[in-house]
Amino acid sequence: MVRIIEDEAAIRRGQRQFVKNLKPFADEKITVKLGHPGASFKAGVFWSERLGIWFFSRKMSEDRYWNVFGIGRPAPGDDISITCEINFPVRGIDRKTGGALARDNAGRVFVVHRGKIGGGKKGIGKTLFESHYRGVWATVEDGAEENTVTLIGLLGSPHCARQIAQFVRKIDRIKTVADNSRRPQMEISFAEHDFREELIGAKYGKFERDLEAECDHDLVVRDLSEALKRDGCPIANDGRCDLFILDGGAKTGQVAAVFEVRTDLSLVGLQAGITRLLLAGLNFPGDPQRILVVPAGAEAISGENLRGLKITLVTYEWRHERAVFQGLSALLYRA
Repeated sequence: MVRIIEDEAAIRRGQRQFVKNLKPFADEKITVKLGHPGASFKAGVFWSERLGIWFFSRKMSEDRYWNVFGIGRPAPGDDISITCEINFPVRGIDRKTGGALARDNAGRVFVVHRGKIGGGKKGIGKTLFESHYRGVWATVEDGAEENTVTLIGLLGSPHCARQIAQFVRKIDRIKTVADNSRRPQMEISFAEHDFREELIGAKYGKFERDLEAECDHDLVVRDLSEALKRDGCPIANDGRCDLFILDGGAKTGQVAAVFEVRTDLSLVGLQAGITRLLLAGLNFPGDPQRILVVPAGAEAISGENLRGLKITLVTYEWRHERAVFQGLSALLYRA
């Protein structure tokens, strides 16, 4: 079971580690006006070209640690808006604060979020978050209660900064969708094929998983999408499968290949991945190629065992904080 951390000293250490994970990615410090209309102040935010986000952190009196994020490089002196906040209470349980730190039975500390997102606009809040956010969900001991939160990432992991940045981009996308829903002429057409980062991960629910591995899932899917784009493949996703390749263009082509990424190598997890691939293949005409993506060195599964199911195995390994895929280009050219 994962438990929300209440101890003041442990939260303080977690906050320091949280910032420490982000600082190596900072390229420059930019002085801007930060806050909200009528209550902005000068602040030096850190911009990261690699992550595509800016961030700012400080302790707010004795109530909470304020960690705020935004998309895109701000210009010096700009009055910038906050995309999302991942705040931690200084001590104890504070369910009004969006973020928290949680520890599992192995002593690992995760950054979690309760889904309380703001923005000063009607319709943006926890209900919007739960209906649109896809990621890693877990039931946690939350003081005297049990509540469901989303896990952003593992504190101290070499992937933590990217996990945080991906969360920020997803929140930005959710807010954009909410804003567009109030303007029908700009509403997104879900029939139009494209790769949308906010469709990566599971929908809201109660799940038991290898939480550390699950936190890496969305990063692997994103890295896979970028690798396929570099090979000139038109890709998309639709919330039912991690990725698929379109044969003949994004608007008119049929699905040529379907991908399922599994970072959880438990037997149940692998069986679920294979089942999802088989079902996804039935949903698309033309018998598309089915590709299962797993970490390199996975001993619980082999390509030979999958051939009878018409499933091809692709492996990945981590290099410089990114997933690199073995034999992917050759596989696509053969297809």
